[in-house]
Amino acid sequence: MTRSGHMCGGPGCGCQASDGRQGFLDGIFAGIAGPAVETPDVAETALSADFARAPITAEAGRRILLKGGTILSMDPAVGDFARGDLLIEGSKIAAVAPNIEADAAVIDASEMIVIPGFCDPHIHAWQGNLPRIIPNHASTAEDEKKGTVDPATRTRNYRWVFHHTFGPAYRPEDTYVGTLMSMLSAINGGITTVCDNAHNSRSATHSDASIQALVDSGIRGIHAFGRPRFGPWDRQFPEDARRLRRHYFSSDDQLTSLRVFMLGRDPEDELRHVLKVRRELDCWITFDSGIGVHPLVELYASGELDGRETINHGTFISPEKMAAVVAHGATVNVCPRIETQFRFGDVPYQAWIEAGLKPAISNDDPATYAIDTFREMQTLYAFQRAKAHRDAMRGEGATPHYATLRDMLEAATIRGAQNCALDHKVGSLTPGKQADIVMINTDDIHLFPRNNAVCSVVQGADVHSVDTVMIGGRIRKWRGRLVNVDFRRLRAAAEASRDYLFEAVGWPHDAIDLAD
Repeated sequence: MTRSGHMCGGPGCGCQASDGRQGFLDGIFAGIAGPAVETPDVAETALSADFARAPITAEAGRRILLKGGTILSMDPAVGDFARGDLLIEGSKIAAVAPNIEADAAVIDASEMIVIPGFCDPHIHAWQGNLPRIIPNHASTAEDEKKGTVDPATRTRNYRWVFHHTFGPAYRPEDTYVGTLMSMLSAINGGITTVCDNAHNSRSATHSDASIQALVDSGIRGIHAFGRPRFGPWDRQFPEDARRLRRHYFSSDDQLTSLRVFMLGRDPEDELRHVLKVRRELDCWITFDSGIGVHPLVELYASGELDGRETINHGTFISPEKMAAVVAHGATVNVCPRIETQFRFGDVPYQAWIEAGLKPAISNDDPATYAIDTFREMQTLYAFQRAKAHRDAMRGEGATPHYATLRDMLEAATIRGAQNCALDHKVGSLTPGKQADIVMINTDDIHLFPRNNAVCSVVQGADVHSVDTVMIGGRIRKWRGRLVNVDFRRLRAAAEASRDYLFEAVGWPHDAIDLAD
């Protein structure tokens, strides 16, 4: 990749030189997240004896040994270890065992719980430069269904705030910095894989900006190309997916990949158009809420839907249609904080479990809170257990299913990887998979003395407990801090973008919103 914005997909890419659409990435934004992933990170080129000052890179053949950590592999065939070792060779996991002796650089993991990186299949990353501006959602469920809202409260409604108000004002540079902020926040919290549901792609340049941000962040990123909901745009969806595949995603052996995104309730003719493009490009498709309005049973029977589908939210789908989804191997993720805070008050985790599918969990919306998979796990666990207790007390249904903490960690790792269609690469600490690894520091007052490791991760840990994050064997967070990120420039870019958008739409609220 060059700093002009062109990203080569690897040998045989066949793509042309940059056509100039990404010129805005030069100068002010270039370098915020360090060099591109193909260039060795400055912070990773020097190997210190104890790694106290400089982490190391994932050069071909380089061996790293994580020594003495508590390992939760999330792979039943590998198992867990109260004290074990994990060997990395280049970008992949080579071995996991109680004790490994190898000629390798050693990282002391004795105070760490070692887990697979979290995999989030559903984040609208472009919103990352306007986080936490919707403190309460004012519309009712009926308003959402009708697509209407009381004008007096519209600034408290997600649809009005982002799709009607801010979305049309986004420039490509706002998309870039928002997506970069979301991806770096994700890495900081132990998320190593994200499917970016990019539903504000107003032009080809907006899409280029989204993809550039994924690459610059160093995350394992999926660009789910989608269209805006309201306001003017170039009407390039879904046809521009062909260009995106040709320019950026010609190789499967890279951190970034492509799929198509659409709202489930979009018109039937658009759905069939998108499915045609999906077949041509041989890629997955992500549906947001509303897919239940379509004839899913018939679409699966005809082969137009083929199981390479991810369904966000998983709400309002009839049992018959849920059965078709499950039978054809499609995937589902639920959104614990979004559903309980401002959508319809129900997280359909239990319904999908009863239908025979284990959902993943996702953060969905950076505009409402901070990206934090630990809180998603905690919210889902509390909600599902409360529902199970309530149903049992009321005598409703069969013996209730009580979710376990391991179920939550599974939803955040291997189930998320399945939603991202990357479970063959990530989601568990399995030899041969990519070394996407998170180390949780238990040497802190809220996590010691250590007892149950799963409980410590799900119920006790938080973003600040994430000591080290590795993606493809490359260290992206070290000793509790992101590496190779120019925080001064990042903050300045984020604030400039926010200020521009506030002025562009006449945002009415102060930093401390007295109307809240």
